[in-house]
Formats: sequence, structure tokens, C-alpha cells
Amino acid sequence: MTISRKIVLKSIFGALISLPVLGKKKEEKDILGFKDEFSVAWKSSFDHTLKIFNQMPEDKFEFKYTPESYTFRTQFVHCITFTTSQICGRLNIPNPYDEKEKKNGFWKNLSKAELETELKEFYAWVEKTVFETKPEKLMQLENYAGGNVPTWRLFYALENHIIHHRGQAICYLRLNGITPIGYLGW
Repeated sequence: MTISRKIVLKSIFGALISLPVLGKKKEEKDILGFKDEFSVAWKSSFDHTLKIFNQMPEDKFEFKYTPESYTFRTQFVHCITFTTSQICGRLNIPNPYDEKEKKNGFWKNLSKAELETELKEFYAWVEKTVFETKPEKLMQLENYAGGNVPTWRLFYALENHIIHHRGQAICYLRLNGITPIGYLGW
């Protein structure tokens, strides 16, 4: 079999054209892997957050260990509002809390059960947002901590922020004589 110049050129041209397509499919596969992995980690975060949240009696929700520290309630409210505003701002999507926060004292007036409902809705909203965000948007670079990272990595940074505040809430439990439930990991 002889290979003509025309066949070689067609093969090279075809390979060059398919490279960006193959790269895009790998990117999309990587993003699907992120979505699945994040979903598992996010569910674990949700479960542990609710366990810690529900250990504090409602009459201790305004506890804070110094005048300038957050209350127990505010640890969780901050997780919801900060994470939501970061995601909405970076993805350029509407913030589901904008209307609620227009009500004076919205977060302060919620009962423990109502705030638990907000936590559940928040966690569901973040997961839904991750799965609905297009791969190219998740791959887009965002400025973070003095550098540029793909948007998908910000979701892990935001989860890390929640871990920090959940750790603070654990200290609040201990300061109130409550032994925090153990952490099992994911």
C-alpha cells in the first residue's frame, strides 16, 4: 500500500482539527468528575453541619464568647450568606436571599427550626448550582487569594470556609458544656 501526500495531509489536518474537540471532551469529563466528587463531600458537610447545629439548644443561639465574636446563630447565617454571595457574584446568577434579606431582622427572627430549614435549602441550592453550571463556566479562571483559579476550585474554598465556622460552632458547644458529636469524614 502506498501512502500519497494527499492522504498524509488529510490525516494530519484531521488530527489537528480533532485535538481541540478531544481536549474539550476531557475537560467536560473532568468537570463531571468534580461534580460527582463535590456532591459526596457536600453531602458529608451538610450532614455534619446539621448535627453540630442541632446540638445547641435554641435558648443558647445568641451565645458568643466575647462581645466582638459571632453568635452561634451568626456562625451559620454567615456560612449561608457569604457562600451564596460569592457563588452568585462569580457565576453572575441571582442571589436567592436578596428578597429575604430585605426584611428587617430576617435572620435574627428565625427560630431554630426555621434556620435549620434555611440551612437545608442552602445546601440543596449549592449542589443544584454546581450541577447546573456549564463546564466552560466552571473552568473559567477567577481571581482568588492573589491568584487565578478555575471557578470549580472556589466551591472547595467555600466549603473550607464553612468548615472553619463549623469548627467555631463546635467551640461554642464545648463552652456551653455540650460534647460535640464526633466527625466521621467522607
